[in-house]
Amino acid sequence: MRKLLLQLDSSRLPSAFDQVVAYDAGADEIMSYGGVTESDVRDLVYGCLFTRGPKDLQNTAVWIGGTNMTAGEQLLAMAVDAMFGPLRVSIMLDSNGSNTTAVAAVVKIEQTLGSLTGKKVVVLAGTGPVGQRAAGLRARPWRTRHSCPGRWTALPCCSTRGPPASR
Repeated sequence: MRKLLLQLDSSRLPSAFDQVVAYDAGADEIMSYGGVTESDVRDLVYGCLFTRGPKDLQNTAVWIGGTNMTAGEQLLAMAVDAMFGPLRVSIMLDSNGSNTTAVAAVVKIEQTLGSLTGKKVVVLAGTGPVGQRAAGLRARPWRTRHSCPGRWTALPCCSTRGPPASR
């Protein structure tokens, strides 16, 4: 079964950088779309969900990127809402690289200083997307460790909230 990545980018052109990283992470095929808006997401995600059975969806993932974090968060919300029952795939949001950069910074700090559990952490100049996410990761450290068992491990899953009716 081929590993498929659906790349949804809010910028006009899908990121070539993100595509190279995805291939290096093990994607066999990348379906890239640029200039994606909220109204585009459901049908693109359905195209991935309905073409494979639930047990084969572990070989499908959605990557949301672009230079605008707010737009990326809106695309993520629409992608999560499109999933239901056993028809779910892993999703990762990394607009402008802010999530991966923040996680890398937090991990490096913990590797250098040891566990920060129970300690106060101050993020200086944390007004941009990376600083905000680094602060958020420290406030909710479980998010740095969350992944879906059996899913394509290169892309942590953000779609475990359940179908829209159950929220």
